[in-house]
Amino acid sequence: MKAWALLVLLAAAAADLPANPNKSRKPKFSAADVAAGGRIFRSHCAECHGLTGEGGRGPDLTLGVFRHGAEDADLLATIMDGVPGTEMPGIYMEDHQAWQIVAYVRSLSARSAKRQVPGDAAAGEQVFRGRGACAQCHMVNGEGGRTGPDLSDAGGMRSAAFLRAALLEPDAYVRRAWWTYRLRTKAGEQVSGLALNQDTYSIQLLDAKGQLRSFAKSDLAGVEIDRKSPMPAYGGMLSQEEVDHVVAYLASLRRK
Repeated sequence: MKAWALLVLLAAAAADLPANPNKSRKPKFSAADVAAGGRIFRSHCAECHGLTGEGGRGPDLTLGVFRHGAEDADLLATIMDGVPGTEMPGIYMEDHQAWQIVAYVRSLSARSAKRQVPGDAAAGEQVFRGRGACAQCHMVNGEGGRTGPDLSDAGGMRSAAFLRAALLEPDAYVRRAWWTYRLRTKAGEQVSGLALNQDTYSIQLLDAKGQLRSFAKSDLAGVEIDRKSPMPAYGGMLSQEEVDHVVAYLASLRRK
């Protein structure tokens, strides 16, 4: 009877323990752990987030603002599991190594300094909505077009250097979501746009007019995919000063 009672107590105690203690309990970190996390970050994360977390293809991590949860456990889950539907993959590594990355990422916002971006944001907004005609394709805070990426959080998601490169060399990096699909139907109609969804039998496009079009694949005579950006290179369209202004404006855009 005593042995049975002991087994019950042990089972109850085990039920209260996390499935993975190392993953659920944040360890105490030393400066050596932060340094180790920095080395792992530079080898696994810097390609998208920048060598010092300043952002690039991935968000700026020096701001201390994290879209998918701000607790340490949230950061750990993002590192190890990734973010579905985004370019952020899960990273397979030992738990203590992932915790070291968390410690390093925390240290980035603790010591970050506000970076000065040349140019005037107010003047940049005027170019963006005027001569640059950027709002025809890009939305900012609910206003603008839908045939280009939403830029409402451009400053939080991308570094100023990345934004400048996107203006001057838009073909250098084009996400799959912004490839242009050109369809030709058996009836002779030609339609181009962004592929919002497709399955075995159909494809749905957002055309240049912002209209949703759906086509049965059995009705198509051909499909071409243009992996280049439809956005023009602004180096030959805007002056250096205007480019500086637009970059300053985009870098100022942050979700509240």
